[in-house]
Amino acid sequence: MPLQKIDDAELWYDEYGPDDAPETILSCAMGFAGTGYPEDLAEPPTGYKVYTIQARGFGRSSRPAEPPTEGWLTRWADDVVAFADARGIDRFVYTGASHGAGIGWYIAVRNPHRLKAFVSVVGTPHDRFGVTDSSEGRREVIRARLAGDTDSIRAQLEKLGGWLHEDEVERRAERDRFLDAAVATTLTRDEDESRINQGMPFPEAKTNDELAAVLRTVRVPTLMLAGMRDGIVSPESSLRGITSVRDSKAVFFESEGHFMTQEIPERLIREVRVFLDELNGTAEPRPRQSHDDKKVDTI
Repeated sequence: MPLQKIDDAELWYDEYGPDDAPETILSCAMGFAGTGYPEDLAEPPTGYKVYTIQARGFGRSSRPAEPPTEGWLTRWADDVVAFADARGIDRFVYTGASHGAGIGWYIAVRNPHRLKAFVSVVGTPHDRFGVTDSSEGRREVIRARLAGDTDSIRAQLEKLGGWLHEDEVERRAERDRFLDAAVATTLTRDEDESRINQGMPFPEAKTNDELAAVLRTVRVPTLMLAGMRDGIVSPESSLRGITSVRDSKAVFFESEGHFMTQEIPERLIREVRVFLDELNGTAEPRPRQSHDDKKVDTI
């Protein structure tokens, strides 16, 4: 994993795919699980150039002594743009999951001219029910970790993942293994990382109506991939996104929760490919039934 110097920080990143790829994808997060998304966007049939960037404050990226005055999500979004500048990347597709998607929303508002498209995975801005400058789920995990409350950490992660049917036995076993590993990672994360609470995107929007007004300012082709069982990013928040962001697209997965990048990366990649092919005008035409219901036209 090489190092990229930007302004007042150093960002660790990894890169995948050929330099002459048809698309350049940037993604930023506290870390990447290596389970396929977004790394496998570099593999056929997509074959994109992909950069995964470790957010400031985590891993081997720079560790600020104090939280950024402008907020973590704003700082991380500006870091992504600075990374693109340093690499000579003019326009790019940004994708992120959860807090990584929050970064993308800030890029879309602050630097829309840099984005060819934005793909938000389980990351539409949270519903507004009171406190907006702190993520409730993250706050609870921080508290539980300090208290050594393993059960509460696991309960919070269970909520994120969403409920499973009783007959999803094999999937339950896989989920349990994933949760065991996630709890262990949380407990072993160092103190500096563990104290970071990125908060909600656009905390100045105190109501859902105010949040919708912010989303209506977005003028970037946007795809939202949402899990109907997500315990933190509600289906209603994704509906708010699709009804507020002009010319956007949303795909809802009934059987999925907040862990889609780990559990169904290949399905997400398929949707990203369709979306970018549509944007580039290379997708297969959609059949349309004619008025006499006897022949099929295409558009």
